[in-house]
Amino acid sequence: MDLSTDQLEWLRFANAELSPRAAHAVLDRFGSPEALFAAPDHEVAAVPELTPEQFERLLDPARIPTVEQCTKFDELGVSVITRGMESYPRLLVDVIDRPPALFLRGDLDERDQFSVAIVGTRSPSPYGREIASMLARDLAEMGFTIVSGGAVGIDTVAHTAALRAGGRTLVILGCGLDVRYPAGNQQLFKEIVTENAGAILTEFPIGATPEAWRFPARNRVISGISMGVIVVEAGRQSGALITAGTAGEQGRDVMAVPGNIDQPMSAGPNALIRDGAALITCAEDVVDALGVLVLQRTSAAIPIDRTEGLSDPQRRLLALLSLVPKYIDILAAEAGMSISEASAQLTLLELEGLVHRQPGGCFIRSLRV
Repeated sequence: MDLSTDQLEWLRFANAELSPRAAHAVLDRFGSPEALFAAPDHEVAAVPELTPEQFERLLDPARIPTVEQCTKFDELGVSVITRGMESYPRLLVDVIDRPPALFLRGDLDERDQFSVAIVGTRSPSPYGREIASMLARDLAEMGFTIVSGGAVGIDTVAHTAALRAGGRTLVILGCGLDVRYPAGNQQLFKEIVTENAGAILTEFPIGATPEAWRFPARNRVISGISMGVIVVEAGRQSGALITAGTAGEQGRDVMAVPGNIDQPMSAGPNALIRDGAALITCAEDVVDALGVLVLQRTSAAIPIDRTEGLSDPQRRLLALLSLVPKYIDILAAEAGMSISEASAQLTLLELEGLVHRQPGGCFIRSLRV
């Protein structure tokens, strides 16, 4: 365990879990956590933005970093980026309620100033998964960093697609860096760090559990660190809409992918579009909405027509598929072939990456053709 005095003091300051307003007020007054904790109690209590409860938390000996906290901090290779540092995310600097400090694993890059957030439901449809994957992949290939919250569902799809495209992705957590939440994404987070493909960030200290109140706070960092936010499938009460709301308040572009009007997970994006959000159907729409002209695909990332060389039965099946799952018996009947022949041809199309098999004997078309 080898934490610097500065790291220890920032960890102690984060343990007090002050509101952003109070945190910035005391830092404006004293300059640093070290100076704050060395100041006389009456001077700290005199900061008008500090409530009595917050003052008590600052002085509470239980908030001093524990050996366990420090050990995990060191073992995970955690860095601290604080307000005023050159490495503090440029887009967050002008956000009024920005975190005074961010704890991270991995690294931030100059390219991360060109960041786009992709958020949405934890229970996406095949359509939502395909669209989120397509957008994340194509935007990553254009040079954008993909930002999301690391949750299951759309968040995971976006992070994974960016990583697989050789791009960068930032995961903004609503808990401490040591907390295995969500448990199923720990390997993904490890890959992001070990492959130098981005960073895992949080404003919360080591040991902070994923309590409900932390996620709206997390969401304003997702939007604040991004040029714009894209919502892909979200119910009317979804946290993704909170992120879209904070994006609008922060002056960020709000974008949404339209969906079927009879699907509950389309209600959020469709409402955003009705209220003025940019309608997104492809990465080029995002570029237009952001007004960015300099980012473009590398020559290696230009899409290749993989339908060339397909047999006539394969082309017929492909033409019948969309992002709405379709049962194989219906496909076979519509294509005028037996179920066994359709199954064989669909397997070949699946091997080419042109279709995806879904549970229950259904198929959907891949967007990457």
